[in-house]
Amino acid sequence: MPRQVRYATGPALALRAAKQAIGAGLETDLGAGLEIERLPFAGLFTTEDQRAGKRSFVENGPGKATFTGR
Repeated sequence: MPRQVRYATGPALALRAAKQAIGAGLETDLGAGLEIERLPFAGLFTTEDQRAGKRSFVENGPGKATFTGR
């Protein structure tokens, strides 16, 4: 599967948060970078996509989840 398709069908909220954290953390020290990473991670942990991904991983293995963007 081409890389673009795999990411395009991935967890949109998590991908957006990762891009923002990477951008914000490029010019910081490790402590600040970890804090930038921690904040969105905690917020994403309660999303429907997180629950769907975890459930799918346990039941079907990695890479088979379907995400809704919620």
